[in-house]
Amino acid sequence: MIAENIKEISKIFDDIVSTLKKNHINNAENESRIIISYASGKKNFNFVSEADLNIDKINSILKERLGGKPLSKIINQKGFWNDIFYTNEDTLDPRADSEILVESILDDYGFMKMKKFNFIDLCSGTGCLGLSLLGELSNSHCLFIDISHKALKVNKINSNQLNLDKRSKFLASDLLSDSSLKLNNIEFIVSNPPYIISSDIQKLNFETLHDPLLSLDGGVDGCDFYRSIILQLKNLKYKGCLYLEIDPTVKDDVIKLVLDNGANILYIKQDYLKNDRLIKIIFL
Repeated sequence: MIAENIKEISKIFDDIVSTLKKNHINNAENESRIIISYASGKKNFNFVSEADLNIDKINSILKERLGGKPLSKIINQKGFWNDIFYTNEDTLDPRADSEILVESILDDYGFMKMKKFNFIDLCSGTGCLGLSLLGELSNSHCLFIDISHKALKVNKINSNQLNLDKRSKFLASDLLSDSSLKLNNIEFIVSNPPYIISSDIQKLNFETLHDPLLSLDGGVDGCDFYRSIILQLKNLKYKGCLYLEIDPTVKDDVIKLVLDNGANILYIKQDYLKNDRLIKIIFL
């Protein structure tokens, strides 16, 4: 822990980095900056002065972090795309892997920035996908759908904090089963559903297990949600595009599922670690 008499920011930073590395925590430098800035009430590490330092708060955060709790769940914040999102134990943390969905949709729909249109963020969690897109596509509107009322509450917090609430609507639903749902004016759907194979859940790293099971467990083969989403869209006669985040281990099963139900795959893209992470599907 950091001694109370230490006031030099550089020394505190070095001590936190050393402590994190000794406990085999990755991204120690970045986490150290976040810990210091958050404990000091500043959004940016570069704006922290010695007068802002709160050693007690830094040590409190460090204690929880060394106990294995993810930093995002301690400070209830996680960066994604261009913004900081509120997160808690009721939601899956935003992850950099998912940014490929935002990037790909902007590549495909960037020409529609001035056009008014609607899209859906399905299994929305924190809302990081849909809200990031709303921030880039200034005339778009998003319907956020999640089965968890607690997750939707987090989603609404983020929508308000980012001043996107006027272009956001929310629906608590088991995927697309709500009878009021109409898809005739939906340009595209983006979804990061649960896809971890049930038997693999306990093999996940300890930090991931701080995310709710509801947001992780994809069933015996990891495809329960993919199966339901594709069948529901087929039954609803949806004519449009679906952007699905996938786990590379279930890619072949998802491809078969798509083709067996008469839909087409437009492309598959890799995330920044070169793992297959996105399938774009079109329903004709």
